[in-house]
Amino acid sequence: MIAFLAFVFPLALYLGFPSTLWNFDGVACAAALELGRPSYFFHANHLIYGFLGFLFWNWIGLPTGLSRALPALQLFNSLLACFGVLGLYHLLLSVLKDKWSAFLLSSALAFTAAFWVWSIEAQVYPLGFLALAWATYVLVHRQSPYKYIEVGILHGAAVLGHLMHLLWAIPALYWICEECRIIHLSLPKAVRQYLLSLGLLTAVPYLLVITFVIAPGRDLAHVLIWLKGSAGLTRDRSWAWHSAGWSGPWVWFKSTAPALWGSFWPYGNTSVTSWMWILTIISAALFLTVLIRGLTQRSERLARFSWLWLGVYGLFLSTWEPPVLCYRLPDVLPLGILLALGLRSWRSSIQIFLASLFLGSTLALNLLSLIVPMHQPERNQVYQDTLTLSRISNPDSLYISEGGLSWIYLLYFTGRKAWNARVFEPQQLAEEISLQKRRRPVYVQEGAAWHRVQ
Repeated sequence: MIAFLAFVFPLALYLGFPSTLWNFDGVACAAALELGRPSYFFHANHLIYGFLGFLFWNWIGLPTGLSRALPALQLFNSLLACFGVLGLYHLLLSVLKDKWSAFLLSSALAFTAAFWVWSIEAQVYPLGFLALAWATYVLVHRQSPYKYIEVGILHGAAVLGHLMHLLWAIPALYWICEECRIIHLSLPKAVRQYLLSLGLLTAVPYLLVITFVIAPGRDLAHVLIWLKGSAGLTRDRSWAWHSAGWSGPWVWFKSTAPALWGSFWPYGNTSVTSWMWILTIISAALFLTVLIRGLTQRSERLARFSWLWLGVYGLFLSTWEPPVLCYRLPDVLPLGILLALGLRSWRSSIQIFLASLFLGSTLALNLLSLIVPMHQPERNQVYQDTLTLSRISNPDSLYISEGGLSWIYLLYFTGRKAWNARVFEPQQLAEEISLQKRRRPVYVQEGAAWHRVQ
């Protein structure tokens, strides 16, 4: 019963406050699914999200009245996240040995800022989180002759959700080595089972997609561009690593507070009131108190595993888009373990009290600072400007922007013809504008304003 509550409680709030943030990647993915070309379903960095989202939209979304792919993907993400939270609950229960404490703590983590936002937005990250949550539970709790095969399969599913999760192999191998040493298992056999199942489940889908979806009709250069994924999004499709330089580690560390508390990341023009800061102080004080309490158990194998996990991911993300909060969504797993280790040092009644206070303050804060404002479409200024432009301009108009939200919103929400100026050379773009304005009205975006070309 409590396990069911761990799933349905966050789901009820996720579905009760659907997002109108409509981030660029989510809208672009929805548009790709509606176009229906199989090559649009697969991305090198997150291979199977688009394909599974397409199946969900067609098999569940359309029969239930979700005619557009975007709300179907948002529902899909909420379900993925909550099934992952269920795995988190079972993981915390294996540490705390108290169902109510595990429920309250898993729910509190489900309502941290970044996790909540990217569980109601269309984005790829909940899929990897789901598989990783259950992989972690099997790794640290399950006892079976096929345990390491199961861990490898679940880890492979996480990698298909996002390639970043290959990093989890480092803490996983640490755990396997320690476990084999303690209970006298064959380390080579365990590592072989894990890596072979991980490698097969990762490599075979990539090979199938490249062979039958990406490569047909394309030369090797285009296949290589696809393999670059997000690192190949430059105008000429050359490799570009999205680094912040030497400041990366500090930028990544600073992103921890907004990943947890919406007062450091309020939506739009939402003002952070004194009551929100009070809630922030309560939630942050509880978080730090329990985390520090857990440091007394730093010799605990679970603690070393969790700190290694955070360190490996943090080191990588310090070099790749360190301020981007959606990458922090899986952090709730190692953080949850560390908090559970600290919480279990108190007796059950104190555990429940502290976890309840952490849940209540975190939920209320992020509801007020992020989720309620994000639920109101009138607060999405780019969306409102797009609708206004579509009302005052001819439906046959051509719109030219610098890409970004305005471009994708025009394409998806209004169905208008829009060009991304960044894919053109300046002279080519000028010639195209001169040609097009003889046939139809042409609007060019300059900053936040649109101007008709005369």
